[in-house]
Amino acid sequence: MKIAITSDTEEINGLVPANFKESPFLMIIDADRNEIFHIYGKQDPENLVFARKVVEHDCEAVICGPMEREAFELVAGAGVTRYLGSGHTVQRAYHYMNLYRLDLIRDYIGGPGAFGHSHSGSCEC
Repeated sequence: MKIAITSDTEEINGLVPANFKESPFLMIIDADRNEIFHIYGKQDPENLVFARKVVEHDCEAVICGPMEREAFELVAGAGVTRYLGSGHTVQRAYHYMNLYRLDLIRDYIGGPGAFGHSHSGSCEC
């Protein structure tokens, strides 16, 4: 099983950035071997290459900050679980994910919410 994690450095003690778009690095971790499989550097302003790499490597999950719409839809459409790890080190975020202590990223930045609407106005749900 592979897990993707965004990072501000190429090191395991790097921090998961505030959002997916700002991430300078993407690590692919082989969870079965508990080792870093591959590290990618930023290749485009929106990090869509990172989103595609998550899907190409058939990652089970991605640990990152909140995501922009296109990147979110790429990974969510492929069935990749999205965990919010912003502010944690890569190592700690990975550990917390295994303990089910990270929140899920249920929607993209500015999206309508997990169920297709937000609760910012009047709602009768």
